[in-house]
Amino acid sequence: MRILSVDYGVARTGIAICDETEVLATPLYSIPSYNEQKLLSELLTVIKDLKAELIIVGKPLRTDGKSSEIALKAERFARILQEESGVDVQLYDERFTTVIASKKLHANEKSTKKQRSLIDAAAAAVLLQDFIDKRHCKKY
Repeated sequence: MRILSVDYGVARTGIAICDETEVLATPLYSIPSYNEQKLLSELLTVIKDLKAELIIVGKPLRTDGKSSEIALKAERFARILQEESGVDVQLYDERFTTVIASKKLHANEKSTKKQRSLIDAAAAAVLLQDFIDKRHCKKY
């Protein structure tokens, strides 16, 4: 199944996709989030072009597991995305995905400046990889 991951953010939204066998998540790119209608339009195009069958939207919970203001915005955006795309959208705990992605990029010698352009898509890939890994564990 083609699963698309969305790391929704105030400034940028990262996008990642997995292969049809759900083995590997690949970061695609980031989309500016300042104009929500434009963001939604671009995401709908990506969903259609990549034939996504499931969309995972990161829900940035606080470390104590409670919802944050951005988590509530992500929930609202996920509802709109499902209504507009007709594709099942699930929220998924994304705590620490940006930190993990940043550490991986830094380990690969990406400068802080270079990281800014990659971090959101990398975080979406970390989110998606965790989702598909747990999904496969449940199958066995």
